[in-house]
Amino acid sequence: MPLHLTPAVAGKTEKRGICGKDLNKKGTPAGDLAIPEAAGLAPGCVFLLCVTCFQFLHYYDIFSVITFFRNGFRGVLHPALVAESWIVDYNAALATIGFMLFLGFVDDVLDVRWRVKLILPLFASLPLLVAYSGGTTVSIPRPLQSIAHLPSNLDLGWAYLLFMVLVTVFSTNSINILAGVNGLEAGQTFVIACSVLLHNILVVSGFFSATESVREGNLFSAYLMFPLAAVSFALLWYNWYPSRVFVGDTFTYFAGMTIAVAGILGHFSETLLIFLLPQVLNFIYSLPQLFKIVPCPRHRLPVFDPQTGLLRPKDQPDWNLVNLFLQLFGRCGENALCIRLLVFQTLCCGLAFVIRYFLQGVYKA
Repeated sequence: MPLHLTPAVAGKTEKRGICGKDLNKKGTPAGDLAIPEAAGLAPGCVFLLCVTCFQFLHYYDIFSVITFFRNGFRGVLHPALVAESWIVDYNAALATIGFMLFLGFVDDVLDVRWRVKLILPLFASLPLLVAYSGGTTVSIPRPLQSIAHLPSNLDLGWAYLLFMVLVTVFSTNSINILAGVNGLEAGQTFVIACSVLLHNILVVSGFFSATESVREGNLFSAYLMFPLAAVSFALLWYNWYPSRVFVGDTFTYFAGMTIAVAGILGHFSETLLIFLLPQVLNFIYSLPQLFKIVPCPRHRLPVFDPQTGLLRPKDQPDWNLVNLFLQLFGRCGENALCIRLLVFQTLCCGLAFVIRYFLQGVYKA
């Protein structure tokens, strides 16, 4: 469905003047073309539809659902054996992701300032915070238990809610600031979503030891990651080099918030941060520019050489992974640069599985 809706939405946004030029192709005919933005609206809407259907199947027993449809919508739907609180959290997650999708589209239309962008996830996370019914107790790593004389489980109270807010703000903006190359935003989201989905499957299947509540949380996360991976791949089809559409803040905000919600309600926020290791490194490396310690241009992009068709870092390079990779590994084409960054993303996700496997039962009880 996103494969058909994406060009339709892109055509509508282009007619409304919501489009931009590919700065990494400046000086070539492709650099003069107007490319539709906010194409992430199509996969975002399809995602919300899919997750709503998953909720229906999760809340009700699958066999009673099949019988209900076979009988022409007659009969009784029997609730599945899931906690009632999960329905509240599920609806809160839908509201939060939908709210972030809307705010991302508003950003694409109104082009809000960076300072405002940083706090947009704070407002979008309010439904999740208000409706959150999970525990606020965390397991303390065994090394810290002996060093700081802490119990195995510690109730953080309001501090845990603050942690939830910080995770949503970081995750939502992390996809947005590691960008600027055709296919990078949709590509990294696809890799992360597939990795998180695999992690969810391993936990639910019992490969990784976990409590029953953690398994339920990972099942919930899988309901989010499966459609996210699918719609991201469909968007990547059009956003891959040479890009026919720009994903816009609509997609980056919605994708980042979805990943954050999955990690929080799935109770694997520590593992999630390893999956997001490139985004964490990019954020840390970008801090001097984000906080105006050094000048920060609007578009932190490398320089395109129309003679060779290669990208190079600026004479005074911007502080992000995109330019750092060019400094470390030399000039390359835009397509090659995107592949390098996605390979790094994949390796970091693989590292998360290795760490998760070897530290289970050792790092925590």
